[in-house]
Amino acid sequence: MLRFKCFLLPVLWLAAGLFAGAMPIDAVAQNLSQVLYRFEDRPLVLGKYGAVADFQSRLFVAAASCKRGSTSAYGATDGIVGAKTRSAIMDLQPCLDPSVKSAIGAGNPGAITVGLWKLLMPAEQPFPDAITRANHLTFALEGTDYDAIQFNFCQSRNPRSGKRYLEGDPWCYTNDPNAYLTWGPRGATAGAGAEIQQIIFAAERANPGLLNAVFGPHTDAMHRLALGNNQSAFDILCAIWIDPKRRADFTTRFARYGALPEVQRAYRRVYDAANADGGKIARFFKIYAALKPVIGRDPTEIDLAYFIDMATHGMAPPGNVSDLSARMVKFASRTRNVPSPGELRRQLAAWLPSQHKYNDRIARDAIFLIDDPEITLSDTHRRIWQQRSGLKASDFGLSDQRYVSGYPVAAPTGFEKIERFYTVLPEDKRACPANVRKSRRP
Repeated sequence: MLRFKCFLLPVLWLAAGLFAGAMPIDAVAQNLSQVLYRFEDRPLVLGKYGAVADFQSRLFVAAASCKRGSTSAYGATDGIVGAKTRSAIMDLQPCLDPSVKSAIGAGNPGAITVGLWKLLMPAEQPFPDAITRANHLTFALEGTDYDAIQFNFCQSRNPRSGKRYLEGDPWCYTNDPNAYLTWGPRGATAGAGAEIQQIIFAAERANPGLLNAVFGPHTDAMHRLALGNNQSAFDILCAIWIDPKRRADFTTRFARYGALPEVQRAYRRVYDAANADGGKIARFFKIYAALKPVIGRDPTEIDLAYFIDMATHGMAPPGNVSDLSARMVKFASRTRNVPSPGELRRQLAAWLPSQHKYNDRIARDAIFLIDDPEITLSDTHRRIWQQRSGLKASDFGLSDQRYVSGYPVAAPTGFEKIERFYTVLPEDKRACPANVRKSRRP
């Protein structure tokens, strides 16, 4: 029965107007074979929420039915494009008509292609575009999903005892004293950046009562966290962290909160805002607008992914990009041969030194250079890249042959206009131990 379904429906699907329009058949077929995600050596961690996880679930069901087996052979749906996803794609192949198989990317066995996505997903669910996949690349590097939080109080070990504060050491060591709580794929913090407070504010403003529905006894603390100043965030979160039962319940409830689509939308909106990463990405586009008369193109898909990653884990261009733009134009104009996309990215990286650890940043830079045939990485650079991730932008279906004209920058949430104040209850202030307040660097 499944063979009939898998064989006949794709044929009807292909014949019923998918290729309708002015584009030649082979051009459309090439589009259907376009790779969206490809597992080679390293799994792509894309998150267990969203359309990719839904695709994976549908793929496992279809592959198991085709093989007359069980979905348990592929494990749980986890949003990781790895060996089990590739295995399921290969197991589905015998149930596909040869013409369908060819159209949806027989040349990329085991890859998720546009055609395979259209075959398995509802018509109203579009395949992930370049902006989505570029964000997925940064998500894969950060490796933290929307339901994951981490308290950063005293998280480092005492160099002498080898213990942490919660393990019995009397002293509090932390390598990140300004980030009291970290959450989600972009590393939102409830410290100096106050991204967590902004996300809570945006989600509650769009969905009144959401905090109360999820956090229960912690609702008042969450409201005070969202409206409080930096010292408030420290005191409120420290009081929760130091109490094992309260900490465990808070963590469980936060996981439920982060799993909600409404919260994830607020999370993305905060980072896409003009006063956050969205504004940083827009500055990269301004530089390339200045370059366009010289290079004759918009930023490529891989350029876009590089902009997003630099905004997250690097150094963004300054507010006034005129000087940097002029330097990049001069670099691109120095010979008759226009620099390749990778050569431009490498030069831009040289003029935007990162505040992060050197090896971490150059390992990430390699992801956006390795696909360019004009770029040769040194043995040391390649080794650092392999040790850190070994990923390539092309693993996410990103190309230097396709272009992106802009990024959807969101308006600020309004949080920046709020006058934040000290919102801590006396009992919360008393709960945080003195040694935690006097943390040390490891």
